[in-house]
Amino acid sequence: ERQFGVLEIHARQSEALDEAGSAILKSLKMKAEDQLRPEILVIDVVADITDRHAVIINRTKQASMVLPGESLLVLELVPALFASYAANEAERAVPGVKLVDVRMIGATGRVYMSGSARDIGAARDHIAAKLGEIRGRAA
Repeated sequence: ERQFGVLEIHARQSEALDEAGSAILKSLKMKAEDQLRPEILVIDVVADITDRHAVIINRTKQASMVLPGESLLVLELVPALFASYAANEAERAVPGVKLVDVRMIGATGRVYMSGSARDIGAARDHIAAKLGEIRGRAA
């Protein structure tokens, strides 16, 4: 990605990831608080998805799909990489939600999740709270 750089690190132990992150920040002479603070552009729930809407949403999906009658959470935010964080946090807090799509590279990040109205409402509230806790600088 030329304009919006992404570095992905994998490890079996979370401690190794923490060490790698610390080493990267040290080499850049930065702190975690120097990051851009996430900003939610859109967070909305579409209730009771119809069969026609489900077909349109699912046409490019290769994994979980939204089903007719479910609710759909639509999240758009910047920086884009926080979309993966938001999706992970929602799945952890509300196991009943399904990740339909996540886009974490580009000008904005997007998350689509589906499930019951109650679960999607809980996921929305949890995402907003967790993103609000992240320290950083304004864009």
